[in-house]
Amino acid sequence: MRRLNGFALVLVCLLILSACVGETDSQRPVQDPPPRDSGEDMTVYDCGGLDAALPNAYLDLLLVDTEFPDAEESWKPLLSVYEKASYETAMEEYGGGGGFLFGFLVMNQAAFEQHISAEGSGIDVFATDGERYYAYTYPTDVQFLRPGGVIDTESEDWKTWEKLCELGPLVKEDFLSRNGLSAYNGSQLYEQPFTYVGEHVYLKYRHAPGYEDEPQAFDLLVLSQPAAQGRGGVWAVERWLDEYGYVSLYFPDAGVSAAEYYSNLQSACDAGEQPEMLTPVGAAQAFVKNHFGRDAAPEDFEECDESVTEYIETNLRFRELITDLMAGRTVDDLDLLNCVGLVSDENLGILGRSLYASEWWPALRDALESAAIGGGQQDRDRNMLAFFLTMRNHRADCKEDLAGILQTQAEADFSAFLAALEEFPEEDQTYIQFNTSILK
Repeated sequence: MRRLNGFALVLVCLLILSACVGETDSQRPVQDPPPRDSGEDMTVYDCGGLDAALPNAYLDLLLVDTEFPDAEESWKPLLSVYEKASYETAMEEYGGGGGFLFGFLVMNQAAFEQHISAEGSGIDVFATDGERYYAYTYPTDVQFLRPGGVIDTESEDWKTWEKLCELGPLVKEDFLSRNGLSAYNGSQLYEQPFTYVGEHVYLKYRHAPGYEDEPQAFDLLVLSQPAAQGRGGVWAVERWLDEYGYVSLYFPDAGVSAAEYYSNLQSACDAGEQPEMLTPVGAAQAFVKNHFGRDAAPEDFEECDESVTEYIETNLRFRELITDLMAGRTVDDLDLLNCVGLVSDENLGILGRSLYASEWWPALRDALESAAIGGGQQDRDRNMLAFFLTMRNHRADCKEDLAGILQTQAEADFSAFLAALEEFPEEDQTYIQFNTSILK
């Protein structure tokens, strides 16, 4: 490890530990030191040509590693910071594995694509230099250790640990500015509707038989032409959504960036190779084989339009709301009603695959009762009526509860209720009148 003294960071708030760590690192209380106006109170570490700075006041409590000789250049740690006492305890009692506080690593385009398309924790991409991506690393479990495995959250040791845990995010911000990097949110690709520009094709991939009286489960594959547009351009799955609404990005794991991979694939197709990649279904079959390890027939795919994403998004939002309600968290009345107004029989079927109505209905019923009356009453009535119609093939007790809520709405503002009712087809109006006592 190389240590270089530098000037102070403009992070006075970092200096929250005692600069005097006299007698023992693990037993002496940590106190907030007075702020320093200037002076060489930082230690700057050379991390492969980049600088990371830590306040000198902390150094006796820390172990800092900047040497990773076995790391690949495509995915290379730059800095790892440990609490010394926990690190040494872990080494002595378990042979390692303790005390980690935070670190930084750098990855190239190909490694970034694989990281962002995989489920992972403890690594957040936060910066880029235009060619490479920088990630902040942190533990996903408590790394605090003391002899005998005792954790006393009232001890001075624990208070010291908590203060050290506050260092990482602040050092990260300084690392960003100190090295002239551009802030980058690694998750923003998920927030974009597409990975590549141009034409997109949506394919339902039906991979499992449906339950009785329920539609067959499917994933939604979103395909585009990443190399050349139009006739003769290769097709590729750029992302896929499962029936619960969760989005997964896809980049080929080929050791090179997706741009290079698809450029090479386009050249191969131009030469007459891999002709199946020139059609969306052919590309989808290849994706299912490579990614899921399954053989799919052309009839397993059904082309659809973009509106199917609304159905999948409703699945996700409905499950999120149900989860919040079951956990006792407050949800917005109108947000809840707008969602249930969009829920279809298929959405309910998917919810039923993971939760029994006996589990989720009481919480939803109570929330709907609370949201039934308020501003914009006609909109509230319309959404509740739509949900009542959706529930027509489900449990009788659920329908009875909803009929009671509709009765309350009608009594609160009959003209608004009648106006909302008249927005539905005559057949649906008849069903509502026959199955409630509102208009009888």
